[in-house]
Amino acid sequence: MSQIQESLVMSGEWIYAESVNKEVHIIKSNFRAGSGDYLDEPSIRDDQYGEFYGVIFGSYSNRRGPRGGDYETLNQALEYANNVCPSLVWK
Repeated sequence: MSQIQESLVMSGEWIYAESVNKEVHIIKSNFRAGSGDYLDEPSIRDDQYGEFYGVIFGSYSNRRGPRGGDYETLNQALEYANNVCPSLVWK
């Protein structure tokens, strides 16, 4: 098993409830956690190592430990974040 690694790719900010500034971060990780559900296909069920991107809403600290990524490309992660946070501005 490989050691899980992640790095911060980019950060931004969006306005929640029209008045509260919230942070959004994109991380790059070498790990994506599987569901563990035996009914799922192996590509969903099993943990995977490779290049993945995750979206973190709220403050980012790499001291919290690796979280892994949910998306196979940076563009997929960006599209998700921009859809969830329509007022998102990347720094």
